[in-house]
Amino acid sequence: MRKAILMKYVALMLAAVLALTLIGCSAAPAEESTAASAEPTQAASEEPAESASAEAASTPSTESAVGTGDEVDYMEGFDLTKDGFVIGFSNSYNGNTYRQTEEALFKELADKLKAEGVLSDYIIVESNQDNATQVSQIQSLVLKGVDAIIVDPGSATALNGAIEDAEAAGVPVIIANGGPVTTDKCYQINFDYTAAITPAAEYVVDRLNGKGDVLISRGIAGVPSDDGFYAGMMQVFEQYPDINIVGEVYSEWTTSVAQQQIASILPSLDNVDAVIGEGGDGYGAVQAFEAANREVPLVIGGNRGNFLSWWANEYEENGYETYSWTTNPGITAAGLFVAVDILRGKDVPREMNVGSIEITQQDMVDNIDYYKSMDADAIANQMYTYQWVQDTLYTQ
Repeated sequence: MRKAILMKYVALMLAAVLALTLIGCSAAPAEESTAASAEPTQAASEEPAESASAEAASTPSTESAVGTGDEVDYMEGFDLTKDGFVIGFSNSYNGNTYRQTEEALFKELADKLKAEGVLSDYIIVESNQDNATQVSQIQSLVLKGVDAIIVDPGSATALNGAIEDAEAAGVPVIIANGGPVTTDKCYQINFDYTAAITPAAEYVVDRLNGKGDVLISRGIAGVPSDDGFYAGMMQVFEQYPDINIVGEVYSEWTTSVAQQQIASILPSLDNVDAVIGEGGDGYGAVQAFEAANREVPLVIGGNRGNFLSWWANEYEENGYETYSWTTNPGITAAGLFVAVDILRGKDVPREMNVGSIEITQQDMVDNIDYYKSMDADAIANQMYTYQWVQDTLYTQ
């Protein structure tokens, strides 16, 4: 049955390719790595933060990230039957440490499952922010015969057709991290982006006593998570008429881009009391202000090692206080557990939400030695356990 469906899918894809050729359109070449060639990043080699709570929740909560935590067996309770599945992972972007850590954590778990025989192989592809390329890559994964595909999408709508075609071909698609997408022909594990950034925006308001000039550093235009984060912070700021948004930049959640973009806008800004971003941009903001010989304002961090180590040292030397948060790059590895369970016939919710990870000033003080020595490319993260997947995701 699956073979017949795939043959029909092949015919449809060949027809689509012919149509695209006739109108002179072509997708960008796919960037692909297999289990044998994908390399882990420095960020993933850092010891992860303490594991997430296994307490069931219908609404995701903000979790506190602390220093080293205890080693946990994140596969405990997972069925290691040697099914030999092949899983694809389509990532819309891997140009920052968050996405590189996301891939590395996925690979860490996939390698363990491959060693146990649960997987026979896995394929990772990246589309470098090109939606047409990601569509083509998803189609290619189906044609290669993968059993399921995990997708970190670059658009809420552009991938819908490819996702629906995959499901029609008997290949379940699990959206993780960058969604949601608007089709219902998939499973989705998303962060509640609006809720995730609310504590950071409220922290800014509290520190400024409801009055001040705020610079916003956004992620990547058009990505659903950026839209959600922006909506969340603006819902808070719009309640305070004396909070003045003096500028917005797109930093791609990347330190170097944030530094460049903020440096370009700073000369036009007489005053900035706070910078709030969506993750990966905090230290870039610090560098931009320091390079301009301007006092570093309140900067909200994104749990990256470069910012956390700067914050720890700046707190010790000058009493600098702030707040840091981000979503967890371990979400896609959790999606791997979900994908296998779906393939085994387990009843899994179509929509699941995950909380973010925060580092408060007290967390920083309590674990300051850890954060002072944190690698610049590291991210405070958690490898979600299978028990957590069962208790938190499957109960929603």
